[in-house]
Amino acid sequence: MKSRSLPFMAILILAMLLLPAPASRAQMPTGKDHLKFQPIERVSGSAGDTVLVSLKFKIDRHWHTYGLIRAVGPDGLGPDPTEISVGPKSVARLAAKPRVIKGGRTHFDSTWGTKIEELSGAVEIMARVVLDRRLKKGTQKGTVTVGVQMCDTTGCMPFEEIQLPIEYLIVAEFIGDIGDTTVDALVSTPKVISAGPSLQSGESEVSTEKQKGLWSFFFYAMGIGFLALLTPCVFPMIPITVSFFTKRHEKRRGKGIQESMLFGLGIISTFTAVGIIASLIFGGTAVQDLAANAWLNLGIGILFMILAFNLFGAFEIQVPISLMNALNKKSQGDGSISILLMGLTFSLTSFTCTVPFVGTLLLSASGGDILYPAIGTLGFATAFAIPFVALSMFPSLLVRLPRAGGWMNNLKVVMGFLEIAAAIKFFSTAEFVFGLGLLPREVFLSIWAGVCLIITLYLVGTFEMKLDSKLEKVGALRALFAVCFATLTIWFIAGALGKPLAADLEALLPPENYHQIIDQFNGASAAVGPTSMNMSHGAAQESMKWYTNLDEAKKVAAKEGKPIFIDFTGFACVNCRLMEKLVFPKPEVQEMFKKFVLVQLYTDKKTEPYITNQNILKSFGTVANPLYVLLKSDGTYVAQSGFQNQYRSNSSLFIDFLKKAL
Repeated sequence: MKSRSLPFMAILILAMLLLPAPASRAQMPTGKDHLKFQPIERVSGSAGDTVLVSLKFKIDRHWHTYGLIRAVGPDGLGPDPTEISVGPKSVARLAAKPRVIKGGRTHFDSTWGTKIEELSGAVEIMARVVLDRRLKKGTQKGTVTVGVQMCDTTGCMPFEEIQLPIEYLIVAEFIGDIGDTTVDALVSTPKVISAGPSLQSGESEVSTEKQKGLWSFFFYAMGIGFLALLTPCVFPMIPITVSFFTKRHEKRRGKGIQESMLFGLGIISTFTAVGIIASLIFGGTAVQDLAANAWLNLGIGILFMILAFNLFGAFEIQVPISLMNALNKKSQGDGSISILLMGLTFSLTSFTCTVPFVGTLLLSASGGDILYPAIGTLGFATAFAIPFVALSMFPSLLVRLPRAGGWMNNLKVVMGFLEIAAAIKFFSTAEFVFGLGLLPREVFLSIWAGVCLIITLYLVGTFEMKLDSKLEKVGALRALFAVCFATLTIWFIAGALGKPLAADLEALLPPENYHQIIDQFNGASAAVGPTSMNMSHGAAQESMKWYTNLDEAKKVAAKEGKPIFIDFTGFACVNCRLMEKLVFPKPEVQEMFKKFVLVQLYTDKKTEPYITNQNILKSFGTVANPLYVLLKSDGTYVAQSGFQNQYRSNSSLFIDFLKKAL
């Protein structure tokens, strides 16, 4: 019996080995089953160039993977981050860490005990890739490897790597002598960060100065701090600083220098400490977000209104006696605290114009580099504070003049009205970001004209304020200032009626196409994505078409064979308005713009499409507005440039920048 069963058992075992496995085992699901990648578009560039590679994929519903930065909880553990690599090395390599453009969401995860970034839904990741110098003209094949750990609400799949094909079209071979150190230096630094030797800005200059050492970087930051004094939003702080210390020195004589130095210390410490702490907690865009925060601008505007009525004598702002005694037994703690708070307010107010430099420094801080951002913001704030420390000393000199008396109250009243004008600027920024449509350019200028008219009437003695002494006659100096404010009244009225004003002033005002932006962007916020629309930066540009969707602009550029000009801008960006009012309308710039597909991307709202626009901005290595980026018609990166003071006086430099894409 046994002898007859052996052949049967052998045949049965052989059949089991040869038959295919059950379908359930053959199709055991893996993490990649819940991902669907789009084919990677072919990328064009010259050998040695840095190009942008866009990786797009869709994750199934209820599934997610993790961001590109490893998150570690208190116990030292964390989820596996998504990893991106390119190869082979003979073809391409990563120029910098890739960035998530779309599909990322950061939240606190109680399982890991830390903040993590999850990727879900439609995801886009942008990578900067350096093409090897030795590549020959023609099509070169490479790979992009994506490592992911897919998870759902019940658990996670094992970490997997997915290899995707990519083609690089090499349009030109590398040109340059290997012994030429200048060429070597330029190529070794990814081109995506610089816009040419004379037009380098933002992160490229920061990187260059960092390589020279701490002191070089510190003095470079001081130079930028002095340049920041030329930006328009610094001007309103001059009367505020003078009025603040004028009122203090009436009551606290002999402490002018001491309090002025403390004020400077307040500016320096808040710039250095608050900025870095905010970025470490909230990320590299914290300062940018702060400058555009509608509630912050609204709060500063209200604060200036309160200070204005305080200067009018409506009420006194005093620290409670109990708090004074608790802080300082000698009843001097209130002075130090109020001065430091003034320095803090000053720092927050000036962020609107200083954010391009400070924001770029703090972008590197968010990646873990603490020393250089600290040194950079320290140098920047030191230079920025010097003139205002001098201004804060100025009232102490006024108080010592033998004629000090009623004129001091007149000065405070005028300063109070100027603070109301400054408050309108911050109210305007807040309502523009909110999209309320309450303060267009003509209303803004009408209010400023009204303020100047009231100051004029006050100076000629038409009315008096609470603490004023009776005016016997109008002196020569008082009459001179009255004429100045009367001139400003007429000037602002002309501006409200449509007359262009000085570019520095126009940069503070709402744009001329204010209602168009409000209407179309409020409509876009409810849409699936932004759409193209006609946008103008003034009468000279009404015929120019500006797109608000980069993908749509790329399609138009590919169809028409035109390069792309991207203007990263913001609702609260003063330097953006300055470029749009002073440089963009020039005839020679307009002629160059006709050769481009123009794109304008607003980045300073926490809703879509602005979040996506900000992620695109970060893919170019900065969080600073404005940023101007040039792409070829096929979307290949060419160059970028930030705000340059040279552009204001010499538009040919900006034209030279544009020519890089032609």
